[in-house]
Amino acid sequence: MISDILIFVISLVVLIFSSEIFTVNAVKLARSMGVSQFFIGSTIIGIGTSLPEILVTDYASFKGESGIVLGNVLGSNVTNIALVLGLAIFLKSTVVTNDNLLKDSIIHFLVLFTGCLIILSGNSVTRIEGMFLIGMYFLYVYYLLKTHRIQNGGDNDSKSTFNIRIVTYTILGLVGVIGGSKLLVDSAVIIASEMGISNMVIGLTIIALGTSLPELAVSVSAAKRGFIMLIFGNIIGSNITNMNLATGTASVINEVTVDNINLIKFNIIYLLLLSAILIIIVKKGVISRWWGGLYLLMYGFFIIYNL
Repeated sequence: MISDILIFVISLVVLIFSSEIFTVNAVKLARSMGVSQFFIGSTIIGIGTSLPEILVTDYASFKGESGIVLGNVLGSNVTNIALVLGLAIFLKSTVVTNDNLLKDSIIHFLVLFTGCLIILSGNSVTRIEGMFLIGMYFLYVYYLLKTHRIQNGGDNDSKSTFNIRIVTYTILGLVGVIGGSKLLVDSAVIIASEMGISNMVIGLTIIALGTSLPELAVSVSAAKRGFIMLIFGNIIGSNITNMNLATGTASVINEVTVDNINLIKFNIIYLLLLSAILIIIVKKGVISRWWGGLYLLMYGFFIIYNL
């Protein structure tokens, strides 16, 4: 038991550290191409910080642990909005001046709503539904390419030069994430069974928080520097990546069985409520620390309820 807990902690550290290496170097590559903050946040950083969720869910699906698959996806998305975005807003209030952000927040809600409908539509997420979710993700990326044009100058004044060292660190970061994901799932399943806690709850809380720490680190750092669009891009992009790529690829590997339907329904409703509040926050334009405090309180309730 003690050795499993130690492996679990070490695997979290490996995940976080490796994700940071991947994300930092991926951003350097992106900046060398001169893309905007939101585009970096929703694509490069969004995928980079969601790699733990994707690989954890894929490996869990391979092992037949459907509870961890859905628990991690839903729990990570709730954590991204309530904890990560909540803390970032609480640290720095801001005024939203980007006209596309309201549209992006609405699309974010609609994509999550569609994914949740698929989860609730039957007793499992089938391979065909998984391929549909993956296709939706690439449609979203296409939308970003069409609506978020590459900018010259502005938030990309500091550019990095493409070199083999950056590519090497990016690959090493990815390898670390893969190894950490395997250790995390294995140790979490053993701990859950020995403590009598369901895999669904472990996925919704501990693993979800652990795999969302990269988003938390990036968003807190961005908040201190005033990179607001990078934060929103990271949260929206990560959530859509989790719902579509993580759930989609996991269900293609193995059909994901929907267990503990009452717990699933609660977390889906809670996620959609948080997403709807995000639309209200963005529409108001002035984002005060009060909204951040509300999100943090809602995250606390989420943890208490699931445990």
